[in-house]
Amino acid sequence: MQNNRRRREAGFTLIEIMVVVVILGLLAGVGVVAVRKYLKDAQHDLAATRCAEIEKAIEAEEIRRPFDSAETVLDTLVEAKVVKREDMKDPWGTELTVRRNDDNEYIVISAGPDKIFDTEDDIGARGTISLNESF
Repeated sequence: MQNNRRRREAGFTLIEIMVVVVILGLLAGVGVVAVRKYLKDAQHDLAATRCAEIEKAIEAEEIRRPFDSAETVLDTLVEAKVVKREDMKDPWGTELTVRRNDDNEYIVISAGPDKIFDTEDDIGARGTISLNESF
């Protein structure tokens, strides 16, 4: 009789195991949400950093020789091997574009996660670009 009691007390019940599985599932769900937000923020920061780096390269190269137009800037930088072609894309695979702003400065823009330019999620060197900003 004493042996049977010890055997029953030695293991876990089905309910105890189910409670542990539910708790682990909840923790995993919270972790996945946090990781997704972290990855989204990291992609946004990477796009802004790439835009800033290319803007600096444009400024440095423009001192040596002025560019003809905003459309030819990126091609000129790649031909001069100042920037690699693969660095000309944002984290979502869209090629960056160059425009001139009202102050006649070159700005580099990423289309953002929706991969469409001139929408509210476009990203520049200083973060998200407002649709109200004029180029």
